[in-house]
Amino acid sequence: MRLTFHIPDRLKAELKDAARSEGTSVSAFIAKALEAYLNEKKQKKKKAGNRLLELVRPDSMSTDVWEELERGRVS
Repeated sequence: MRLTFHIPDRLKAELKDAARSEGTSVSAFIAKALEAYLNEKKQKKKKAGNRLLELVRPDSMSTDVWEELERGRVS
């Protein structure tokens, strides 16, 4: 997929340097960094959901609530 976006010149120079130091293209570097960012965000969301489930008393909720929480964690 091809995307076009604008970044500050300072960031562009840092990006090129970082990609060069890893021996990869800017495009591959951005893809790898974006994937890492999105995975970290997903893990934080999952961790928060798990923590919420630990805090809630299971016997006080309908099973529908548990199913909905699980759907939210997966998506």
